[in-house]
Amino acid sequence: MTIEELAQSEGIWNSMTKDNSNIVLKSSLKFFRNVEGYSFSHKLIKKDKEKVCKTILENLVGNDNLTDLSIYRLKEISSFDKNIFVERNILTKDKDDNSTLVLSHDQYNYFILCDKDHIEYVTHKSGLHFNDIYMDGKKVILDIENRIKFSFSRAFGYLTANPDNSGSGLEMILTVHLPGLIFSSKINEVIFELEKQGMGVRSSWVDGYYEIFNKYSKGLVEKDVFKHSLDSFKQVIRYERENRENEYALNRSLIEDKVWRSYGILLSSRLISIYEAFDLLSYLRLGIGLGTINYLKIKDINLLLFFIQDFHLKKRYNIDNENQNLEEVRAQYLRDYLKEVM
Repeated sequence: MTIEELAQSEGIWNSMTKDNSNIVLKSSLKFFRNVEGYSFSHKLIKKDKEKVCKTILENLVGNDNLTDLSIYRLKEISSFDKNIFVERNILTKDKDDNSTLVLSHDQYNYFILCDKDHIEYVTHKSGLHFNDIYMDGKKVILDIENRIKFSFSRAFGYLTANPDNSGSGLEMILTVHLPGLIFSSKINEVIFELEKQGMGVRSSWVDGYYEIFNKYSKGLVEKDVFKHSLDSFKQVIRYERENRENEYALNRSLIEDKVWRSYGILLSSRLISIYEAFDLLSYLRLGIGLGTINYLKIKDINLLLFFIQDFHLKKRYNIDNENQNLEEVRAQYLRDYLKEVM
C-alpha cells in the first residue's frame, strides 16, 4: 500500500457496528515480545538488529493469519510521510528511525519491529470488540511463537524492555469519547477510581478523546489482565452513558444548541483550525449518540478525525506550498464532506 493510498483509506472504520460505538472509538491490544538470545533493541549492535528484524519479517510473511502486508523501513520514509502514520495513530513521533513497520492492507494489524522491543504487535478494531481482536491476535502471535522462540522467564513471564509490560506482555487500550463525564465534572473522579484499579488514562492522539489502559502486566497471567481491564472498560462506558443521559435530561436545550451550532459552523465556515474542528466534531458525535442528529453516522466522524489533519490534507491535495492556508483547505473539505453525506 502506498502512503497516498493509506492517507485516503478508511482503515479500521470501513465497517462499523452499533456496539457502544457512540462512546467507544476503538479497542486495541498490544503484544510485546523479544527474540530469545538477543538483547533488547536499544542494546543491539546494528548487525544483530538487522538479523533479528530479518528473522521476524520472514516469519510474518509466512503467517497464514496475515495477508497483504506492506513493509515500511522508517529510515527510508520521508518525515512528511511518517506524519501520516502518526496522524493515523500507528506510529508515535519517538519511534526509532532504524525500526520497521509492517502493516496489513485492512490496517487491523500492524507490527513495529526493533524499536524498544523486538516485536510490538497491535491489533485493533472500531467499537468495543476485545473478544474478537483477542482471539484473532492470539492466533497471530502464537503462530509467530511456534516459529521463533521468545525471551521468557518462569519467574517473570515474557521479558520486555519496559518492566511494566513483562509477564503477560499484553496492553489493552480503550479509546473513548467522554463528554458526559466532562459536562458533569466527574471525569477526574472516574480517573482517580481507575488509577486505584491499576488502570491508566491519557489523552488520545485526537484532542477530546481518552485512552484507558492497563498500567501493568507483570505478575499477572494473560486472562487476568484481560478480565480486569475489560471490567474496568465496561465500568467507564456505563458511567459515561449514565452521565450523558442525565446531563441531556437536565440541559437538553443547552446541549442541542451546542450540537446544532457546531453543525452550522462546520457546514459554513471558510477558515477553521484543527483544534476548533475537533471540538465541533466532538459535539456532533455527541448529537449522533443522543439521537439529535440522524443523517450523519459515527463512521463519518471517525473518518473526519483522520482526514482533516494537516498531513492528510496535504497528501490528499498534493500541497507542498508552505504558504497554503490549511485552515481554508480544511474548512472546504468539511463543507464538501458534510454536504455529500447529508
